[in-house]
Amino acid sequence: MTAPDPNAFSLDINDPDDAELIEYFLDELPEKIEIINTAKAGDDVEALSRIAHQLKGAAPGFGFPTIGSAAEVLEGSLKEAGGSIQDVEQVKSEIDSLLALCQSFIDTNPFA
Repeated sequence: MTAPDPNAFSLDINDPDDAELIEYFLDELPEKIEIINTAKAGDDVEALSRIAHQLKGAAPGFGFPTIGSAAEVLEGSLKEAGGSIQDVEQVKSEIDSLLALCQSFIDTNPFA
């Protein structure tokens, strides 16, 4: 396995306490991706907003500020869309970007 990019996390992967937080978050990401995919497939704006809000708040604390930022952008766009299922189409690229970002961290998980 390739060593992780030392700049990939805002916490120190070499610090045991930080590494534990990073590993926990990475272990939870597949479930988050599943929730996002299910909500996207069902045009469930409420569920998308909820998971975006959760990731916006939690990801930076676990050392993933880029995921938090992407989730914040998505959450804002969903609010602007006004909760209309038809308007979800406008933000699907942001959803896909967040999914790709999450997947990239799973793919490079140094704990896997």
